[in-house]
Amino acid sequence: MNPDIRTRLLALFAVLFFITLTGLYVLEFPVLSNTLGVGWLVAGSLTAAVLLAAFVLWRWRERFKPWERHLPEVLLIALFFPVFAPLAGSLLNRSIGQTQHQSFEFIAERPYFSSNYGLLKGEKPQTTGYFLTVRENGRTREFRYKKQVYFPLSKPGDDILLPVKKGLFGFRVVLLK
Repeated sequence: MNPDIRTRLLALFAVLFFITLTGLYVLEFPVLSNTLGVGWLVAGSLTAAVLLAAFVLWRWRERFKPWERHLPEVLLIALFFPVFAPLAGSLLNRSIGQTQHQSFEFIAERPYFSSNYGLLKGEKPQTTGYFLTVRENGRTREFRYKKQVYFPLSKPGDDILLPVKKGLFGFRVVLLK
């Protein structure tokens, strides 16, 4: 195969891979927003990614000499790993685990409106999703979902059950759609 064609095919696959990862990231945002302890999950993922990138660069340091000539590749490795680390951490956390129903104290469920381009003149805002505010062990937590009102008859102080998946790394994800 012609080296020029091979290089172009490799570049095409790299771009498609990047677009796929970006799309997965966008789909993972709602899951991340409903993950309990998401800050620690992201921090742990970033730490692991930085260590992995440092190991990769150290392991193949001879291949990257002289550094000036291989700066784009080194920067790609040094930036790519941390940027996509929260995605990998969230996907790995959700990959294995058990879903159980957990009790929370209901506080409120309220609709919200979201629009990328704002309202047109005369347009009435329609609900695009809901915020569910609950209390667990004295901590107030807020979850976001889009499909329907789950607790229209609940009053503040009522106990409600939510589907919670405890993941591979121990972080819990509330599974509301």
